[in-house]
Amino acid sequence: MHDTFDVDAVYGIESMGTQHGLESWRWLFIVEGAASIVICAICWALLPKNAETAWFLSHEEKSIMIARKQRNLVNRGTEEFSWEHVKVAFTDPIIYIASASFFSASIALFGFGTFLPTIIKGLGYTSLQANYLTIPVYIFATLTLITATFTSDRLQKRAIVLAILPIAPIIGFIIACSTASHAAGYFAMFLCGAGIYSYNCLILTWISTNLAPDYKRSMAMPFFVSLANISGVVSSQIYPSTDGPRYLMGNGVSAGTETLALCGDEEGMRYPRFLFQTRYYIGDDV
Repeated sequence: MHDTFDVDAVYGIESMGTQHGLESWRWLFIVEGAASIVICAICWALLPKNAETAWFLSHEEKSIMIARKQRNLVNRGTEEFSWEHVKVAFTDPIIYIASASFFSASIALFGFGTFLPTIIKGLGYTSLQANYLTIPVYIFATLTLITATFTSDRLQKRAIVLAILPIAPIIGFIIACSTASHAAGYFAMFLCGAGIYSYNCLILTWISTNLAPDYKRSMAMPFFVSLANISGVVSSQIYPSTDGPRYLMGNGVSAGTETLALCGDEEGMRYPRFLFQTRYYIGDDV
């Protein structure tokens, strides 16, 4: 949804042209910067420090939150830091399997998120048209994300849903590489957006939920996320302007990385320790 509103703002500001001696791109920075400052101030004033002091919760809801916190303390106890947790976090193969999947999928995510207007422009549209044509793609991606997360949580089968999601962007990128049709290429962007954003959100929840104890999770998650962020170095290089208008290299690489992510998911689902070991994993939602 952030991308949808961002594109709306960009489209509106670019449409107004030069105003009061400032070009539209300068107004874009002014408006987005001012909005960020205002929203930060509102969040600082309204967000509670914890659930017990949340102004929007009733007395009964606060009591429930306190009871849940106490229950977690009883179930997990008071853990103390141990270097053994560090060793376990960085020697467990599943961390590297999942990180490789997340890294691969993030290449497609960053490339798609950054270059979607460029890709759509390559289909034969103007820059302004390309910007507002991204809005339906982002809306569809948002609806797919909501559906995927709700379904996976409802069924308590996140791994299965996670393994299905990369299929849509793989098909989408293949379509984009295979045909020069504008309609088919634009339809392919819907498939790409549907799987890319849902996958990257869900894999974070999947890994975080299935890692225990807490110290192991706190060691593994920063490594997991940091490795994925490095993928931006790759994604920034796969859509050079010289490869336009169809950007076959970028779309082809993205299809390949999504395929690698899918293979990693399949391997993770087969991994016996990840599925059955109860000492370091919570497996009720795998």
